[in-house]
Amino acid sequence: MDDIDRLEKEILVLRETLRRKEKEIFEIKKEFMPKLPSKVEKEIVNQNECAKNVVKISEKLPKWAIERYSRQILLPEIGVKGQEKLMGAKVLVVGAGGLGCPAAVYLAGAGVGEIGIVDYDQVDLTNIHRQILHSEADQNVSKAQSAADSLRSINSKIKLTPYNIELNPSNALEISANYDVILDCTDNVPTRYMLNDVSVLNKMPLISGSALKMEGQLTIYGYRAKTNQNDKGYKYIGPCYRCVFPTPPPPEAVGSCSADGVAGPIPGVIGTLQALETIKLIVGQTHDNLLVGRLLLFDGEDMSFRNVKLRPRNPECEICSESPKITKLLNYEVVCRMQSKEKDLDLDILPPKNRITAMKLAEALKATNKHLLVDVRSEHEFEMCKLDGAVNYPLEKLHRSNIDLLLKDIRDCCCRVTFICRRGNDSQIAVKRVLDVIEDEYKDKITDLTGGLHAWSKYVDGEFPVY
Repeated sequence: MDDIDRLEKEILVLRETLRRKEKEIFEIKKEFMPKLPSKVEKEIVNQNECAKNVVKISEKLPKWAIERYSRQILLPEIGVKGQEKLMGAKVLVVGAGGLGCPAAVYLAGAGVGEIGIVDYDQVDLTNIHRQILHSEADQNVSKAQSAADSLRSINSKIKLTPYNIELNPSNALEISANYDVILDCTDNVPTRYMLNDVSVLNKMPLISGSALKMEGQLTIYGYRAKTNQNDKGYKYIGPCYRCVFPTPPPPEAVGSCSADGVAGPIPGVIGTLQALETIKLIVGQTHDNLLVGRLLLFDGEDMSFRNVKLRPRNPECEICSESPKITKLLNYEVVCRMQSKEKDLDLDILPPKNRITAMKLAEALKATNKHLLVDVRSEHEFEMCKLDGAVNYPLEKLHRSNIDLLLKDIRDCCCRVTFICRRGNDSQIAVKRVLDVIEDEYKDKITDLTGGLHAWSKYVDGEFPVY
């Protein structure tokens, strides 16, 4: 263990040294990145024009840019003018996860002049199957920093700004004001509402993606035609997120990748399409050619794409109407009745007498084999790993006949009953549900495992997998 600790510390020092050196070389390279042709290039062009033997270099794109981005410049939809716009654009990517990573890769590859990456989290082993900018060596490193480092290896000629912070109502308007477009690559409802309000208040488009299980969605909110010289519908303004979803969904109806799972390529597809819509938006595609007022739905099960028409802009919308009720950012966790940081979720809805620590449970299990362990995770999770002797009563199925069977098992148990889940949140909900209907004589023997199986792995059995 001492050797492992020593090597890990040495690796951290080397990584920091590498980051400093990469920053140094980037600053040096910037000195040799002319945005306009040099005097020598101009003279050559002039001489060739006089000799009528001309190979004309773009007046605005340097030689390196023409060579590097030639494959997309060849497209009439982009061309030289489009490439100039891309190189002058500034894009803020919020979330360096499953969506943000592929989106940022293609934006960097396309030569977007400046990319800001916001993420408060650190790289975890469970991220790597879908978050393609991070590697095993990046574990416990800031996601924003890891993503920026990887992108520099893809394109050293663009500006990358990592923000290793949580975007919140106190800083979101100020940070986003430095950019032209926002990409919502997050996975929680409070942040979605906040980014929508930032988009409206700062009058900038929001390209919003989501991915869960085998499905993905993509659309553009807050589009304003008057910022696009190619758009003939000068007064056209697309709907914002609140126009389509005026009230947040109930917390229990919201899923997450960590709770419900996701196939890695799903956010890969959506994130890539977010980058495509961003590129189209920057080069001047009109709202008819963009996902404005339309929602793209992708189903990975049958590999189908379809578009659905969204509600039009609401003339009475609380934030984007002519007379808005919302004129500043709010406390979105309170408004949405849920946390923006899923990893920080820590319910505490049971009295101490109905909770048990991992260490106490381990002692109790050694003392008797009559302890009833009720695992309320999904069937798929239960199949992955479980404690010996545990029975599975998934929380989502804990009603009607299932809860009657569980109540019978509890009444028949002559010893203690402990409810288990992954983090100790769902187990509390299940215990509360049981305590509300079971007779008083059985209530004192019912507990939930504080901290769930994560605590069991940390304090009792380090070989038990954490996911």
